Amino acid sequence: MKVEYKNWEPSKKYEEVQARIYTEVSGIPANPEQIGPRNDGRGADATRYAFTEDGEPLAYITSDVVDENQGRVLVGYPWSLPGCPIEVKDKLLNDMIDHLKKKEGTRTIITSVVLASKTADDQIAYFRERGFAEDENGFTFNKDFDVEKTSKEIFDGPAGALKAKIATDDDLDILIALTKEDPRMSTAFPNDDAYEPYFKDRVLKDGHAVILFDGEIAVAASAPLLFKPDGRILQGDEDRIIMRFTSIKPGHGYAWNRLLVEVAKGAKDAGWKESPIRVSFGFSSQDPLAVSISSAIPEIVQYSANLVYRGL
Repeated sequence: MKVEYKNWEPSKKYEEVQARIYTEVSGIPANPEQIGPRNDGRGADATRYAFTEDGEPLAYITSDVVDENQGRVLVGYPWSLPGCPIEVKDKLLNDMIDHLKKKEGTRTIITSVVLASKTADDQIAYFRERGFAEDENGFTFNKDFDVEKTSKEIFDGPAGALKAKIATDDDLDILIALTKEDPRMSTAFPNDDAYEPYFKDRVLKDGHAVILFDGEIAVAASAPLLFKPDGRILQGDEDRIIMRFTSIKPGHGYAWNRLLVEVAKGAKDAGWKESPIRVSFGFSSQDPLAVSISSAIPEIVQYSANLVYRGL
């Protein structure tokens, strides 16, 4: 079989190819509209595709810089459609590893297998056979809050003094500036151009976004979103309300509890009282006991197995 290998190009609709392969093989829905900007941010040589000589897609692989300061880079699984020769998968992986090795500052190459994928066991076996070893596991801690009860909470002190405002189109610049200030949220967007369409065309268009002010200074913002389980962001089989983004100005972490209450009010106004608000945070552990303990605690869910490449 003659195979053609190509790097990411934004005008070729490769994001649709990528979404199709990932969704079909993993069973987890992927959105081309999210893939395109993410690939743009990573660079053309960070994502590579394999096609037949007739232009039919076979496979793809992507990579990313996880921690530039620590020299940690990530290589993805070579996702492939049925009938793709194993040699094609291996070439995509080996070429990408060689590319990452040549990047200045690379110290560690890792990969992460999402356990919700239909092929998770096969992926782990594939990486083990090619010089990877288990390093740590990724978990989420989940907590559900009743909308009605949460919306009635009252705060004293600094959180109670904050002023809440329902965000409008006039607050677009405030939302963007606040999000850029939040160290965690500032890395959620591939580039500056991605902020405006997210807030203008999605968050503000859907409504119910709220901003908290300390005097004239915006210190926190979020918005409720009724969300269906997708196997990635939300596990299980029941709808949940999520805080679709959470932006907090550094030094104002106390605002989060108040922000949750205002999000609950927005969910109540939207008529979503029957679904609880799901809040989560992720963490990782190298301790093998973490997997066993998580199986006994419903709020803790293992979502990934992370492996490190031993060939460096």
